[in-house]
Amino acid sequence: MSPRQLWLASIYAGLVFALAAVARLPFKSVLTRIFEALPAILFLSALSFFGKNGRLLFLIFLLKALSAVTLIIVLTATTAFSELLQGLRQMGMPNLLILLLSFMYRYVFLLEDELLRTKRAYQLRVNPRISKFTQLGVLSNIVAVLFIRTYERAERVYLAMCARGFKGEQGN
Repeated sequence: MSPRQLWLASIYAGLVFALAAVARLPFKSVLTRIFEALPAILFLSALSFFGKNGRLLFLIFLLKALSAVTLIIVLTATTAFSELLQGLRQMGMPNLLILLLSFMYRYVFLLEDELLRTKRAYQLRVNPRISKFTQLGVLSNIVAVLFIRTYERAERVYLAMCARGFKGEQGN
């Protein structure tokens, strides 16, 4: 790794952030989403310290990863999900993966709603004065219930789709 590569990665990062500015995305929103991915980026970047030229490799990897995450944020904020799926289809991604992505996108909001309801129930039921070990037991029960509810909902959705003639292909 050379300092030239660090310089190029810096230019790419600058261009990606300029693209976010041209797209008129709220800076605070973009920064918030970058910070959500930052722990994973830092962990993976830290692994580069063990190689030759560790610091330089760390900075290059960090800039490239931040650029990639920012580019994904810009892409998803400026393009409708259906258009993204259509683009993946045109690039030759298997239909099964596109179908799974579309289902995931549709039902992730239901899962999020279920998670928020479960979190609220947890907060109402757990006494903050009980031990952390007991709280962990209650939390594990709640996670199990969430898993069972999600599984049962998926089963009901699948049966409803089969009843309406779904055969595992898009366009049905």
